[in-house]
Amino acid sequence: MSNKPGQNPGNKKNDEWVIKDNLFHRRVSDVRNQVTWDFDSTEKAIDILQTGGASRFGAGAQQQPEYQPLSDEEIEAYAFFDATTPCLKFQYMLRMLRRELKRGKRFNRPIAILVVAVDGFDNIVKTHGPSAADAMLAFVGERLNAVTRSDIDLAGRYVNERFLIILPETPGKGATIAAERLRKDVESSVMQWQWHQLQVTVSIGIAHRPGHAGEAEELIVQADMACESVERTGGNNIAIAQMTEFVGAE
Repeated sequence: MSNKPGQNPGNKKNDEWVIKDNLFHRRVSDVRNQVTWDFDSTEKAIDILQTGGASRFGAGAQQQPEYQPLSDEEIEAYAFFDATTPCLKFQYMLRMLRRELKRGKRFNRPIAILVVAVDGFDNIVKTHGPSAADAMLAFVGERLNAVTRSDIDLAGRYVNERFLIILPETPGKGATIAAERLRKDVESSVMQWQWHQLQVTVSIGIAHRPGHAGEAEELIVQADMACESVERTGGNNIAIAQMTEFVGAE
């Protein structure tokens, strides 16, 4: 299509860049907005859980209903673990990713992340119902925990049918190997739901440092975009995030 008289082709290219840049950073903002971790409120809630209602936070707290004190394991589960899956909450994952990125930058150590999406999740909800969908999320979460290194890697719930895996001390090549191992493990597993045997596959996006620039949220968006590219081509595959021009250099 020809340009309008007086229209500079360079301006059109710049406009496209601005649109893509805005979309990328809007997604980064969405990731940040997911986190509503209020440390003061969390500390107060944990204190109430530990004491069964008698709190050190003032007389007003004495009016709280009396509850049976929870064990340390139960408190940890409420504070850090997702309610549907055996994985960590996203708030905790983001906090740990920020910490690992700082450590990696300080000591020049690699780190990688995976965004893992359950393929055909909406169809599972429509065909078998929300209970089956929750069971599938729990099933995939179990596979993530089984395949990743329990002493160093972290597996958490990201959003909806997506999971986030943090792989400290892992360069890009190692992350690709880990992602493919995870993909094959899920593909070879069959989930039993009532009288149905459900085949499960996942799409996986990879981002890593050194390699991909940006802070924690930007790294997550890059891996998520790579995951989406796999979903668009049919799923059950892995992809490394493309180097994006929208993230500032380290």
